[in-house]
Amino acid sequence: MHSTDVFISHAGPDKLHIARPLFEKLQAHGLNCFLDKISMEPGDCGGDEMTKAMESAKVGVFILSPEFAARKWTMRELRCFLRRRNEAIGSGMRPPTLIPVFYRLSIRECRELDPNDDERKNMFEVEKFFSDERQREASTDMVKRELQELAGITGIENDERATNLPGDAFGHLARANLVERVFLWVKKKSEEDSSDEVREVLNASGCTHDVFRPCILAEHNPEEIYLQLNSRGIDGSPNTCEARLKEAVLSTDRNTSIGATATGKGGVGKTCALRAIAHDDDIKAQFSGGVYFMSLGKDANVGRLIEQLCMAAKASGGKQVAAEMREQSELSRVLTEMRAWFNTRVCLFIIDDVWAVNGIDACILQKLSTLAAATGDIRERSRLLYSTRDPELKQVGKRVTFEPREREGSDSVHMLMLASGANPEEANDPRCKEAVREILKLCAGLPLALNVAGTGVRYMRDRWEGEKSQAWEAYLSKMKSRNTIRSESPGDGYLLSLDATLHASLEIVESGMGSDAERLGQFSFRKIHRSLCVMKKQDGMPLSLVRELWEMDYESAEKYAIQMERVGLVDLHYDKDCGWVRMHDLTHDFAVQEAQKEESVTVWYKKLADVCKQGRGLLAITESEGRESKDAREKYVFENIYRVLKQGGCVEELKNLFLRARWVKAVIQRGSVWQYEEAVKDLNSVLRNTGGSESLLRDTGEEDSVYAMELMMRAARLSVPFCGESSAGIYFQLYGRIKHRASELGSVQRILEEIEEHTPRPWLQPVSECVGRAGGSLVEHIVLPNTPITVYEVGMDSTGGVYGLYSNPGGTRITAFAQSPDKEMKMTKLDNDFGTGSRELTCGCVSMSKRYAVIGYSDGTLQFWSVSEKKVLWSVCGHESQVRSVAMSDDGKRAVSGSEDGSVRVWDVDTGLQIGDALTAHTEAVSSVGMSGDGKRAVSGSEDESVRVWDVDTGLQIGDALTGHTDGVESVGMSGDGKRAVSGSWDESVRVWDVDTGLQIGDALTGHTGVVSHVAMSGDGKRAVSGSRDRSVRVWDVDTGLQIGDALTGQTGPVTSVGMSGDGKRAVSGSLDKSVRVWDVDTGLQIGDALTGHTGLVTSVGMSGDGKRAVSGSWDKSVRVWDVEKGSTVHLGKLKDWRDIVERFLNAENLRAVSRTGHRHKRLKVFESGGNIVHERENGSEAVLAQLEIPVNRWEVDDNHGVFVAAAGNRVAIMKLVV
Repeated sequence: MHSTDVFISHAGPDKLHIARPLFEKLQAHGLNCFLDKISMEPGDCGGDEMTKAMESAKVGVFILSPEFAARKWTMRELRCFLRRRNEAIGSGMRPPTLIPVFYRLSIRECRELDPNDDERKNMFEVEKFFSDERQREASTDMVKRELQELAGITGIENDERATNLPGDAFGHLARANLVERVFLWVKKKSEEDSSDEVREVLNASGCTHDVFRPCILAEHNPEEIYLQLNSRGIDGSPNTCEARLKEAVLSTDRNTSIGATATGKGGVGKTCALRAIAHDDDIKAQFSGGVYFMSLGKDANVGRLIEQLCMAAKASGGKQVAAEMREQSELSRVLTEMRAWFNTRVCLFIIDDVWAVNGIDACILQKLSTLAAATGDIRERSRLLYSTRDPELKQVGKRVTFEPREREGSDSVHMLMLASGANPEEANDPRCKEAVREILKLCAGLPLALNVAGTGVRYMRDRWEGEKSQAWEAYLSKMKSRNTIRSESPGDGYLLSLDATLHASLEIVESGMGSDAERLGQFSFRKIHRSLCVMKKQDGMPLSLVRELWEMDYESAEKYAIQMERVGLVDLHYDKDCGWVRMHDLTHDFAVQEAQKEESVTVWYKKLADVCKQGRGLLAITESEGRESKDAREKYVFENIYRVLKQGGCVEELKNLFLRARWVKAVIQRGSVWQYEEAVKDLNSVLRNTGGSESLLRDTGEEDSVYAMELMMRAARLSVPFCGESSAGIYFQLYGRIKHRASELGSVQRILEEIEEHTPRPWLQPVSECVGRAGGSLVEHIVLPNTPITVYEVGMDSTGGVYGLYSNPGGTRITAFAQSPDKEMKMTKLDNDFGTGSRELTCGCVSMSKRYAVIGYSDGTLQFWSVSEKKVLWSVCGHESQVRSVAMSDDGKRAVSGSEDGSVRVWDVDTGLQIGDALTAHTEAVSSVGMSGDGKRAVSGSEDESVRVWDVDTGLQIGDALTGHTDGVESVGMSGDGKRAVSGSWDESVRVWDVDTGLQIGDALTGHTGVVSHVAMSGDGKRAVSGSRDRSVRVWDVDTGLQIGDALTGQTGPVTSVGMSGDGKRAVSGSLDKSVRVWDVDTGLQIGDALTGHTGLVTSVGMSGDGKRAVSGSWDKSVRVWDVEKGSTVHLGKLKDWRDIVERFLNAENLRAVSRTGHRHKRLKVFESGGNIVHERENGSEAVLAQLEIPVNRWEVDDNHGVFVAAAGNRVAIMKLVV
């Protein structure tokens, strides 16, 4: 027998109409249920199998009736679950879920049972309860106490017309409704248990890899919500809005394959329809990959959208994927990772209440629709379902418009009656018919107003002492008591109707308090409801924070929130034992309007700001390590503090917060850099607008603060790829990226001092330029797929969009990529086996129009491609040897190619013919070519270290060769007008040239950690883009021509070895460029010129204790001893004599070798691990102290003087080891 999911306990008379239909529905849903003999197989022992089932079931359903209490077996089953529940709670374990179904016993009857009642006037008289056999099983008093305990557990109660008579006949609809409600509740609980069980198994196994788990990430609608997803008219077509929307989602019509969009005003039921669709059986059967509900709202920005996408990924098992998505600063990259995670799985993504606001553009639905699969069977694709009230939004898929219901139509009546809990027939009861009709008219068919009115009536009926039908008239009088609505129906039947119901709800809960309660300073529901104007639309506020806003204890706040929920003023839900208060958008608008009439919204924001700052202040939030806070209040404050302080007018406090390194550290740890960046930009705009002119900003000192915030913002963004969750590692990044401005800006100096004070020990304090500067000429870092690739070409169009080609390591597959100015990335794989035969793929490019591409081969062949059609247009052979580089004009009509034969050739793409003669002048192979936008000028770079510009029409060179690189030119590019050229070299630098004058513009742009293999320029020549063998693409500001920092990048090849003087004041490095360089640790500057003489790469270096002499070994099999002061060779020997030479001239062992072999035994335990510099904690775990932009390959540490020197690529990083 399989393990039991659900155990159904019942008495015999209740089997046919309740127990068996429920059993069949749950079994059909895939749950393994136990229902006495139905669940047994031949040979099973009844008692044993039943005991196993009730001891192991995750969910127990108990259908209560008088016979249930009188039966020995049913009460034994109940007693078993009560025992299991109490034992689990007592031991801190998850208890089984116990669901009482009050079928023919009411909650009131069970609650009012008196164990001391001797008159026995209760339901136990139905059968011979007091038989001798029954008394041996349990006493009467025990059974009564057990049923009383059951009444205290949340259950499902039947229609109030139920009696205690076993022959009571319920209507078919009433029984079916009860079964459906129980089924939905059991299914929900089973799904929750299953999700938690999988999580516990993964945790127990120590598994850290993401495992996809489809789920339904959506809340259930309250039971009183009336919807008809499967309603159809006489012709068989859907006849309700929600039914039409469901049909659109399930449609296999290719024109609506993306999904659907629900439109309409607020409060007409769109959100409820979306939630119902998420839990619909047909929907779940179609979308096996799960359903993921996300909510935005009018206050949302791109940051909230990204967070909602991350939550969907995490809910499906992608915890690490979600963490990586949060680190991205662009929505397009988040969508790329999200699509890769869900891959080919068939999912439904529901995004509720989308607006084109706060950086979310009008085309957002099209961008999000990339989550739907674009290929394959249309029945097996993911879909998207949206809702919106924004007419400016460009919609996708089939549009379904939701409208208010007919004022007195059947739908409106059903909604009102269901929400009120009244018998539907009561609508026609003469005693309340007129009041019901009037309430329906005043609600104007608005579902939200009908629901609020219904819950208000329910609240009054539950407390009504007289005839309950009179509650309708009483409620109507409260609706009319406010001046917001007259006795006749409102003009547009929309917002006025909702206002009237909300005012009525407040009147109801304030009954008995007196009209002057608020004026006298007493408690007022109106006041605490107004206070919720500070909430964010479509978002909740933790009750732990709400109670501080309301100035009361948690229990009181919870009590009042429950009361307001019962009259439709708020929603109260619980997540991980924390209560959350939410409101519908229109109810929130009502709270805002009421606050504006009284004390103003700003007053409440200021109060909330004060509440957030209570205790140890906002910076106390930054003390917790890790990505997420377990405290709901702290998490909410962290995510909303910018909005709260800004709306409360606390700009100065907000500025001071953003200038705190501890706050920025927490931003990085929690993956909130995108939101922080948007907030800083907005705050700086506010400061500039309120501060006046730039000169006034300087006079008031605000210019310092504005620049420092922008600097920290850029530092945070650049640091994210190199940060884990270690505070020391994050502070290393921030410190290293802003310290160059400390002497000029007091704010930056204070930030550095804060880092020095608060960074946990030990930590590495950057001395030299260990990481790239924030605020330099690097504008953006585009990371391509994290696999070995070759970037063949990158370009930039006039709008700032970046495009290019790259291939896999074997050169057998080529992908064209394009990133638009708003950072949307598109990849197109060209379908061809490029690496077959004797020829090899050597180069390629794509036109700025993204329509054409040209590919070059090792045998001199060129192929011209149509990217959109993914087909070859022409294949020609024009060069005598390997094609090294190709480029195209903007329109793709002309192409230029350069070859190892030293020639440059121009082509007509339409015909595949060469234009004019070959262009010759280079003395060595042409490694790269470029072309102006109009195709009239071409530029070429060569291994002869020169750059040349050509007039395509005449075939003549323009001016002299452009020289300056210290190694072969690997790539060139040209501005659209042909007036500027850019070149990248093996010396790892990028240089920009004025073609007309032949002069270099500014200094070399450095920052790549590998050969700059590809460069290009924007049409106006103001920006350049470069691609490197370090697998990165970087964008540069050409006008400033500034180098990124004063990094120790004098060597033109990777650093192979480092050493240090005995006093820790000097360091030495050796490189593949065959040179040795010496550095001043205190200043980070090179001492003298490079020490040259080796004819092979330098493999090892060392230094004397006083730093005056250095030793180096090389692949040229020689060892050289250097006089650092004079820059000359003291001794030249053989590599095999290394040890003798070291002892003779330096009087010390090679410091690098000593430190590498002995450092793990040092007290501090700081060393290199996995390319990072780490500290080994006492428990054996490793904390990253520093991660450079490429892995560390050589390192040196001096414990005595607290100096750490590391080599990473061509950079030497000098750091102070602070204990």
